[in-house]
Amino acid sequence: MLFTSLEFVAFIAIVAGAYPLCPVAWRRWYLLAVSYAFYCTWSVRFAGLMLIATAVAFVLAKRIGTATSEGARRQSLAVGVVALLLPLAAFKYLGSVSGFLSDTVGGAPWLSRVTAASFVGAIGISYYTLKLISYVVDVYWERMAPCENFSSLATYVAFFPQILSGPIQRAESFLSQIAQITPVRPRMVTSGLQLMLFGFFKKLVVADRLGVPVDQVFDHPHAFSGLAPVIASYLFALQLYTDFSGITDIAIGTARLFGIESPRNFDSPFYADTIQDFWRRWHMTLTSWLGEYVFTPLRMTLRGWGQAGLIMSLAINMLAIGVWHGPRWTYVMFGMIHAGYLIGSTLTQRRRKKLLQRQPVLSRLHTIVGPLVTFNMVVASFVFFRATTLSDAFYILAQAGGGLLNAAVRIAHGTLHGVMGKGHLAWNAADVLIVCAGLLAMEVVHLLHHRGALSRVTGATPGWVRWSAYFALGFAILIWGEGESKQFIYVRF
Repeated sequence: MLFTSLEFVAFIAIVAGAYPLCPVAWRRWYLLAVSYAFYCTWSVRFAGLMLIATAVAFVLAKRIGTATSEGARRQSLAVGVVALLLPLAAFKYLGSVSGFLSDTVGGAPWLSRVTAASFVGAIGISYYTLKLISYVVDVYWERMAPCENFSSLATYVAFFPQILSGPIQRAESFLSQIAQITPVRPRMVTSGLQLMLFGFFKKLVVADRLGVPVDQVFDHPHAFSGLAPVIASYLFALQLYTDFSGITDIAIGTARLFGIESPRNFDSPFYADTIQDFWRRWHMTLTSWLGEYVFTPLRMTLRGWGQAGLIMSLAINMLAIGVWHGPRWTYVMFGMIHAGYLIGSTLTQRRRKKLLQRQPVLSRLHTIVGPLVTFNMVVASFVFFRATTLSDAFYILAQAGGGLLNAAVRIAHGTLHGVMGKGHLAWNAADVLIVCAGLLAMEVVHLLHHRGALSRVTGATPGWVRWSAYFALGFAILIWGEGESKQFIYVRF
């Protein structure tokens, strides 16, 4: 059941409408039932796998909590982490390893096809695996007590708004909310519906429309040269942002209909002035998860190695981000590029800070140049994220560089002939106008939210103006939304 489908809208209308009628004592069970019902629309078999994984984490967290020795606690932790990671590794990576072995030394090519098909069925396994690992580790670190109620933990894992693409909420935050279920406040429902509408607008009107020229170039890169690869690269960055933040808005908004507040996942990332700042604003729940459970333990372990330990910790952390997305060399390269960015930025941070303090002019200039440089670095890395193969990614980057140089030379000579190069993007003026208007409206909302002024502005706005904006968004979705919407990009991870 796609988030953008009419079936999902009907599902939400029914389950959210019936939720206030459900006795308070039964609401946890109600959320658990509707979450598994939603998951079963994708796969009944793999709903069982999710239930088994939840049971494993529940039992081992209990053992950690009751263990009388540190050795027993560590053993339960190790067994839990390995047992939770094995299904994810099997579904996500075994098929690719089998395919590689089949191509090189001979093997069972059917295994790669079966595993790939299985991973499609095991939707959300990447997200609920991280949730369960963080729960077990938090119990081990004594950040929280083991969950006494299996149904509560199962609801946390399967909660349907978050199962497809997050955000990755921590167990303590979620469990504390459902432990004291109270009537859902009308204001929370209203804000949830607003956020859902905004998410549908981002996805259907902006992201899917941006995806048309992006797919043209990245699916057939050798058919294009000149400025087309440049345009497609920048458009993909915007598509990924609007697509992913769109599904996040829908997820957070849907959760609010049931009185659950989810963590933020984006905070105007393309305004970041450094790479570190970008990762503090982009996919925030995954970044913070890896920071707490991968980078920090590594950094503490390798702190005696000085800068070499810092470099190694950053490299492993960013490699983990790349590999988490899937078994492709392009994802590995994406992670390693950002590792290089972060290592270079971290090692020069003090010198740059001192320079900006001594030079006020450079400091003021940095507020403009910093975000521009960071954005362009991110766009270049996203080429590897979107490209099917490394050779395609390098070709697109080479063509983009050549296209920009060619355009500069031709414009300097007073001509635009030949600037676009070969290939024609199937994008008309109406598409450009709709996307630009949509991005402008979207960024106004994002900036207000980033500055903490959104609720103040909406609260001071007359009701008829707010409702006009809601109807305008709904009208835009119905009229300009892509009729055959594609699946959200991050669902496949």
